[in-house]
Amino acid sequence: MEIIILLATVFAIIEIKRHSVSDALINVGLFTFLIIPAVYSLHIPHLPIIGFSDAAMIPIAIAAIAGYWRQWKFTRSDLWLALFLGGLYYAELVSTGSANAGLVLFGGIVDAFFPYAIGKLLLEQEGMRERFVRRFVLLLVIVSLLSVTEFRLGTNLFTTFFGVLFPGQRPWLMQIRGGFVRIVGPFNGSILAGMVLLVGLLFSSWLGFVDSSRGTDKKHFGIKQSWLFFGAIALGLFMTQSRGPWVGAILAYMIARIGRAKKMRRAAIITLLLCAIGGTIGYIKAEQYTAGSIWDAKNIEQENAIYRRELLDNYRPIVEKGGFFGYGVVAWPRVPGQPSIDNEFLFLEITQGKLGFWTYILLAAEAVIAGLRAARRATQRTDVYFALCMLGCVLGLLLTLTTVYMGAQSYPLFFLLMGWSQSLRQTQAATAAAPEAAAARLRFRRVFA
Repeated sequence: MEIIILLATVFAIIEIKRHSVSDALINVGLFTFLIIPAVYSLHIPHLPIIGFSDAAMIPIAIAAIAGYWRQWKFTRSDLWLALFLGGLYYAELVSTGSANAGLVLFGGIVDAFFPYAIGKLLLEQEGMRERFVRRFVLLLVIVSLLSVTEFRLGTNLFTTFFGVLFPGQRPWLMQIRGGFVRIVGPFNGSILAGMVLLVGLLFSSWLGFVDSSRGTDKKHFGIKQSWLFFGAIALGLFMTQSRGPWVGAILAYMIARIGRAKKMRRAAIITLLLCAIGGTIGYIKAEQYTAGSIWDAKNIEQENAIYRRELLDNYRPIVEKGGFFGYGVVAWPRVPGQPSIDNEFLFLEITQGKLGFWTYILLAAEAVIAGLRAARRATQRTDVYFALCMLGCVLGLLLTLTTVYMGAQSYPLFFLLMGWSQSLRQTQAATAAAPEAAAARLRFRRVFA
């Protein structure tokens, strides 16, 4: 039954042929990405493992590159991504051989380069930003609402429905915290779900701002639709019971909200002060919370926090020995008792060495710079707000990744944001040159000048 995964490829190709690559991304790509659990995949001996989302995104990415390659503007991010993927291949080549290296490189192209290319080439085409965000938010609202059953009863409707087709592939094991199940939905893990919902939360906030500015924010039961969508995704994020994404979402939302403030300069200063104060207090509290050993932990949450702190010390000799390229992702050395690396930055240092770690950091830094630059140049407040939402998503995810590895949907989502950030542009609208928008632009320029 695993062969059914290739139906996603068939549907994507049909949509591309009958309509467009944009429609294929919206109608097929996003559905397979956000609704169908990533745990289910097609396994063919000696060939790469492919999931539903991979099967749909491969033809979509190829069509996007074929259709829009002339619009590709080379940036430093392209170089960092090329070095990142090149290092990924070489680390595996010298560690376990060419066969594994080829499979790993294929995975890197599908999960990193293709999403990056889609973000860079497709998502800022005329009208695509809003179409993509609206469908992304709508699907996450559905995920959040359907996950209430998992939160209360432990029944994951996504794996229950699709798992019938994959009897030999087991989903994520249920975790209970505070008497409730930590929801996973279709995202392979609670923290991974939290990272996707973090991005959806900011996208929802931006849509609410867009609809409010146009006067098109519908009401249901006397409540604005934007509030209902934002609340539904916030509920989903809450039900993950994952502190890392919670903190990341708070940081992301604080940054994004600068774009909605009447006085953005003051809002930026206040946000920076709050982040500095909160970060300092949080660091001190975290040091105190994780000061002892695992045997001193009073509960499972404190034990997990201490485990993550000890990872950094225990794996440091392995990181140093791994050098510039690391050990590869197939057979990297484990510290006894600590097989799970709950820190993406540490995992990169182990598997891809200094090259993978620093090219990853440089990619993220380029996204941050691009977000600031786009916000500074924008003439419409909706563009300013979107650029700051993008900036908030990137920084919120980076903060969260200090507590978890990057896997399942969070991996391609991160690289999609990296590519998207490099293509941010001003939307074409008649109000672009309005005096109010121009004044907003000037006020914002003084924030980061």
